Amino acid sequence: MKSVSVPSRLWFGNVEKVLTFPDRWDIDSLTSPGFDRPALSAEEIAGKIMNPVEGPPLEELARGKREAVIVFDDMTRPTPVSAVAPHILDALHRAGMKKEQIRFLWALGSHGTCDMISARKKLGDHIVEHYVVHNHDAFQNLQWVGRTPTGVDLWINREFMGCDLRIGIGCITAHVHVGFSGGAKILLPGVAGIETINQFHNQMYRDPSRTGLGRFDGNIMRAECDAAGDIAGLHFKVDCLINRRGEITNLYAGPFRATHRMGAEEGKDHYGIPHATGYDIAVCNAYGRANESAIALIFTLSLLKPGAAGTGVLVCDAPDGQVPHYVMRSWGTGFGGRHFVQREPGFIPMLMKKLIVFNPRPDRTMLDLVCHINDAVVVKTWQETLDILERDYPGTAKIAVVEDGTVQYMKAPA
Repeated sequence: MKSVSVPSRLWFGNVEKVLTFPDRWDIDSLTSPGFDRPALSAEEIAGKIMNPVEGPPLEELARGKREAVIVFDDMTRPTPVSAVAPHILDALHRAGMKKEQIRFLWALGSHGTCDMISARKKLGDHIVEHYVVHNHDAFQNLQWVGRTPTGVDLWINREFMGCDLRIGIGCITAHVHVGFSGGAKILLPGVAGIETINQFHNQMYRDPSRTGLGRFDGNIMRAECDAAGDIAGLHFKVDCLINRRGEITNLYAGPFRATHRMGAEEGKDHYGIPHATGYDIAVCNAYGRANESAIALIFTLSLLKPGAAGTGVLVCDAPDGQVPHYVMRSWGTGFGGRHFVQREPGFIPMLMKKLIVFNPRPDRTMLDLVCHINDAVVVKTWQETLDILERDYPGTAKIAVVEDGTVQYMKAPA
């Protein structure tokens, strides 16, 4: 048997999962250059934060400030915030700020709230036990700060706006809407109100050719994030690039436009996979964003043979399940958030021969972002997956395995 190892359970042990395949099949393991890069040391991380790519150091920005908020991404993102936040705190304390003047704020956007078990995983025990940590509430305690040039009303978290020093910690990965995450996306939709978030997602339909996975240049949804960052005031940002084990391989600190511009430029190679298609089977692993695993199906479709002739396999091992999403997911029988689209059985067969979902802890709503659960064959073990594939492909087959279809993207044809 042939085997391919993929990363799994980022926040639950961070282990390797070995997928096996028959010797008669041709297997392409599709990885990205950045996935095998080594992690930065603590000293290297500290050095990059103390020496921003543009603008004054954080310590200088912090002098004389009354209150500081550190906004950080939630469990749907792979950022190891605990590797960054202590260095941010060191700079604030050197500037004279006390711990009572500093708070942490989850950038949840329209996702569900996080508990303190998650906070300890994301921030580390020391921060949880010595600093205030708040969830963002998209439905109340908001402040109107203005409108973007396209008319999106900016209702922003009251605690965020109440601080005169606003810092963000996040990561840059390929993103299904804004091209690459990072930058001021930590603010919009991260700490925005639900109506603002709905208006922001309306931009998907204004010009679909200028949004989408890996589309950075001229992305109109990215422009909304940048406008919000300017209007609300995001003073300092740390944007990280991540390897296949969720470790920081590089980071950019400073003004959010500069960190995102430089990080996304590196991200084009770091997360990019050379263009490939025509596979009988595409196995897409969900790792960095395993609790938003359905987005990996976009990658799956681009790899398969055209004409609904291939089989997609989604590897989804997220013990905490799929993140509640107040905009995109279902919240009842046939209804959901403003941008939820109800899919009846029969949608997936128009796109591919079969969809297999390998999930050790499945539930009936886990695919509601993309399709009806009855369109998928759901199994709990890799052996069950392999049994189905061998039955459907008794001869030769061409297989693609994507290490993390939730953060990688496929480059355009040469």
